[in-house]
Amino acid sequence: MKADYERQTSDISAVLTRLNAERAELANGVDNEHPALVAFMKYQNIEALNREILVELVDYIKVYENGNISVKFKFADELRKIAEYIEINTTEDTAVAG
Repeated sequence: MKADYERQTSDISAVLTRLNAERAELANGVDNEHPALVAFMKYQNIEALNREILVELVDYIKVYENGNISVKFKFADELRKIAEYIEINTTEDTAVAG
């Protein structure tokens, strides 16, 4: 039982450390040199998909036997973090202004 408790404590500590690091990263914001932001800004108004765009933005594409397709984007986590940062700061700015 003690071993289970120590394992759970270790797991929770690791998750807490990761979440604190993520929170600190969100607090620091995103600068204009962030690779994900640079890539998305470069292709923000694309009208056609080509090899260059796929290579820069897509990690891999899986095509399954039943015809389903899944796409893993290179910057999916970073884009989520950027969106959260924008949402947090927009909400705070609105609260301060109001």
